[in-house]
Amino acid sequence: MTRADALRLRAVVEQAAQSLDDATALQAICLYPKWAVGIDYIAGYKTQRNGKLCRCLQAHTSQTGWEPENTPALWEYINETHDGTLYDPIPYDGNMTLTAGLYYTQGGVVYLCTRDTGNPVYTALSELVGIYVQGG
Repeated sequence: MTRADALRLRAVVEQAAQSLDDATALQAICLYPKWAVGIDYIAGYKTQRNGKLCRCLQAHTSQTGWEPENTPALWEYINETHDGTLYDPIPYDGNMTLTAGLYYTQGGVVYLCTRDTGNPVYTALSELVGIYVQGG
């Protein structure tokens, strides 16, 4: 197989990976292209950044400063599934939508979400006590 063949095959694999459900996608992060500057991303497109799987929330052309960790309005992280109970809280990574009634954990502390955020938030849970969460 030539390098050109391998590149064409890689493009096919990356496109096919977009249709995987989140749980399967998390098992195959290496199939997703790395986030890059100057790419026209469409809503729903999955990419990887620093070993994490991300989903585009709004169509845009990427640029420096708009990396997933810096733009929660444009990107959300896809995380492994947890049931959100006190015994299996959802790890909070600082770029997530919080859902009322579910438990989240950050820095070894468990928090109960008291109201939906509606959009991803990136503030530390300890700073959201009394606004969106209780505990800590």
